Amino acid sequence: MSNPDIKNTGMKASSVDSLYIATPIAILFALVTITLFYLKDSIPSFNLVFWLSIPLAAAVITGAANTIIQYITCNTVDIGKALLGTVPVVVAVIVGLGISSISYCRIPIVSVFAPLFIKNTPTNSKECCTPKLNLKMIEFKYPLLIGFSYGFYVLFSILFGMVIGTGISRIC
Repeated sequence: MSNPDIKNTGMKASSVDSLYIATPIAILFALVTITLFYLKDSIPSFNLVFWLSIPLAAAVITGAANTIIQYITCNTVDIGKALLGTVPVVVAVIVGLGISSISYCRIPIVSVFAPLFIKNTPTNSKECCTPKLNLKMIEFKYPLLIGFSYGFYVLFSILFGMVIGTGISRIC
């Protein structure tokens, strides 16, 4: 039984399936990234652990997902193609982490989530006298906001990489 929505849009089932499979994995990685920044102070050598664990975990999980998808699609498994499908994910995650490390690129995400952490209760009605906050001050006081920024970019990196990677691993 086929999905009528796929027929009406003219999309192939494999392109839709890739996004359906990538979405929960991407959300999982975004949550893991945010959690790691929540635990940042308790992890020794955090940057080393973070920059190694996220791409490595992405490779392992997407490799397993590609193997399963390949078996379902082709009724056979070619580990080489499944592992080749992890390369776009790892590259995309590293690029996403690199973009996240640029403070200018974190500003839009921090500006969305900062009101959840910062209580704006002015004690003085004069706007000229309230201290201005900058990104470094906010991120220093609330490191979880850095996690939200990194999580946002990791989420989209995983989505982008998995859609490409599952296409590679599905070639029968």
